Amino acid sequence: MITFKKLSIGTQLFLVGFVLITVIPVIIINIYQKASDVIIKQSTQNNIELVSNIQQNITSNYTQISNTLMNLGYDTTVQEFLLQSDRQKTYEMSKKVQSLMSLVKNANPDIIDIVIINAADKPLSLLGGNINIAKNMKNSLEQKKGIVYYGGYTEDHISQAQNSFLYGLNLFSSLNTSRYGENVGFIAVILDANSINKYIERTPGIIETNFYFWSNNELVYTSKNDEDTVIDWETLQKYKYTNNDIIYEHMKNNSYVIQSFQIPELKGGIISVASTNHIIKDLVSLKKTSYIIFFVTMSIVAIIYTLLLMNILRPHRKLIEFLNGNKHKPLEVLQSKIELVGYAEIEVISAQFNTMLVRINELTHQLLEANAQLFLADIERQKAEMSFLQSQIKPHFLSNTLDTIKGMAIVNGNKEIFNMASALSRMLRYSIKGSNEVTLKEELVIVESYITIHQGRFPGRITYECHCPDHLLTTVIPKMLLQPLVENALTHGIEPHPEGGHLIIEVSALDSGNIEITVADNGVGIDADRLAYLQSFLEVEDYSLTKHIGIKNVHTRLQLRYGKQYGLTLKSEINNGTIIKITLPM
Repeated sequence: MITFKKLSIGTQLFLVGFVLITVIPVIIINIYQKASDVIIKQSTQNNIELVSNIQQNITSNYTQISNTLMNLGYDTTVQEFLLQSDRQKTYEMSKKVQSLMSLVKNANPDIIDIVIINAADKPLSLLGGNINIAKNMKNSLEQKKGIVYYGGYTEDHISQAQNSFLYGLNLFSSLNTSRYGENVGFIAVILDANSINKYIERTPGIIETNFYFWSNNELVYTSKNDEDTVIDWETLQKYKYTNNDIIYEHMKNNSYVIQSFQIPELKGGIISVASTNHIIKDLVSLKKTSYIIFFVTMSIVAIIYTLLLMNILRPHRKLIEFLNGNKHKPLEVLQSKIELVGYAEIEVISAQFNTMLVRINELTHQLLEANAQLFLADIERQKAEMSFLQSQIKPHFLSNTLDTIKGMAIVNGNKEIFNMASALSRMLRYSIKGSNEVTLKEELVIVESYITIHQGRFPGRITYECHCPDHLLTTVIPKMLLQPLVENALTHGIEPHPEGGHLIIEVSALDSGNIEITVADNGVGIDADRLAYLQSFLEVEDYSLTKHIGIKNVHTRLQLRYGKQYGLTLKSEINNGTIIKITLPM
């Protein structure tokens, strides 16, 4: 392989052409043989699948007939007829039984006749011509067994011209009488043979296959898909019990694939016969056509092969020389061009190669400019990070100072100062927390800290309660969502009230899958005009406004994050407090 790679393209193409001319015929022969084996194997597999479907349908048909015999034979009306010994009552009961038999026959058009023989050997038939057949079958069965028997295939009846199958069943008394469990009669169904044959006729098969259906050593049906390969039944007798084996036989100057399949329900089976010559006849024709096309194609290719090589190799060699001559000065190559003369594809390659050089040259300059801009952007980012770190110094300093105040309050025994300092310290640390999302539990803790500060400022004037189910405490919400609303409630609602007030926060899950958070106070409230103004103000899409920044900020953040269907709703009356409801997805 290494030696081959070192050869020129011309030599390599010549060697490849020579190998193709010598190897392709061998490959065609091998492919033909493999394809023949695969097609024959696939044909036999198709036969197995087809016969399997037929077997399933025949078994289903047998089950249906068995159920019909059982259901009809053990019907209460039929049981009473079987036990009846009085002639008058027997006659009356026979009318009812015949009605039942007619209903069964109408439900299954493939049934030719139904015969019932009672304990007194009184026969009852729909058509009357099959009574002797039923009696003969009854006499041949073991009286103590109550299973469905297959009586065989017959080609002619006294009353019917079509071929048929016979099924019979001993009947035992199921009524609560002294004869319970005794053999009290017999029922037989004569079934049209076409009810079985149709499963073969309706099964889609390949044209090259003939099917032979036999029962009780008699040939019942022949598909004759291919008249030229029909084999007489006497010749096929020896293959009846080969049990699904695939047999290859040569008969009548032809080769055959023979398979036999047993159908125990009908004491018979199906034999499939397929001619191998017919199976692969299209393949033989294709083989001959392939050889003709191969030799014609090789002759034409041999004539023009040299011209093709020259028109390919000449511009290829020129391109190699161009690249080798400029490999030590790549930037100059980007600004030069090459002209290749040859087939249309070669000229397209030349034009595209020159376009590529121009584009690479442009991208090189863009890359250099982009790298410079990225370098400057990185410097600005580093400056911004430094400014952010510096901006955090003051909150951290205040937090540390509050920790010192807390220590001093503990030393001096001033619990109120300690509680207020602790609450303010928690709020400062919460405000500089890096994440923009917190749990509902964390937000409620900060709200409680904020209220603690106000309770320290106005002792005895502010009371607070919070109701939140435990399973909602882990819900993730935007940070600082409740604090601005609580601040508005305390500052504008409760503090102006002469007697102070009460603040309630309640969290609940809605049936729609959302969460509703209510912030309610019993403060001074808002008059109707002011309330209408605030509600319209919430819907103004101007993020630079500075008025009412608390509720506006919360409402805007919710809608930007979750959509227009979420946000705040206000409800208030003068001197009756204010209720703010927050709706957000769970």
